[in-house]
Amino acid sequence: MTYSLHETMFIALVFVFAIPFSLGHRYDSDSETILRDLCSQIERSKECIDLIKSELGRFEDSGYNDVAGPVIDLAREKAEQIRDMIKELHEDSNDDKLKKKYLSCSSNYNDVSRDLDVAKKSIDSNDYQNILEQVNDTEDELESCRREFDEGAFDPAHIRDRNNEFGLYADLLKVSIDRLLRGNEIDGSNYYDTSDYYGNNYHN
Repeated sequence: MTYSLHETMFIALVFVFAIPFSLGHRYDSDSETILRDLCSQIERSKECIDLIKSELGRFEDSGYNDVAGPVIDLAREKAEQIRDMIKELHEDSNDDKLKKKYLSCSSNYNDVSRDLDVAKKSIDSNDYQNILEQVNDTEDELESCRREFDEGAFDPAHIRDRNNEFGLYADLLKVSIDRLLRGNEIDGSNYYDTSDYYGNNYHN
């Protein structure tokens, strides 16, 4: 069978573009498999998977030790988004009780952003114990805002929903950090057992 020059060039171009695409697809598939495994370890697995589907491009490395950094970035961005929203609510509200609650929660999420920034730097410096401390502080700040808008509290802006939304990021963060520490643990005595921090909401 003979091909014209144009047909030969077309076939060549197909191979040129198809090979990198197939490699990239496999690369994303590896990352997605790892993230799905991490999501399977938390109670809200389906929501977690839905979350990471649109964020796979952030996870350039496919190893378990590589996912914690991008997960921290995602959580920090979400915390800053919620913080900014609550700040606007505080500025616009005429209800003194709500203003106090909004101020408290915006401060909580500001501290979450700070804690996660420190955690990311701790990853870069391999300061694994400090990572756990910062993530634990993040949990404390989230719980503080949750108490401001617990069940039955007046919540016209649905801050409870925002807290639950961030809670999903926090859950993914927990298992990601746990896997990072397990992957880098040398003798088992250098770092805290994550069960001391997180309970048993995921599998070992």
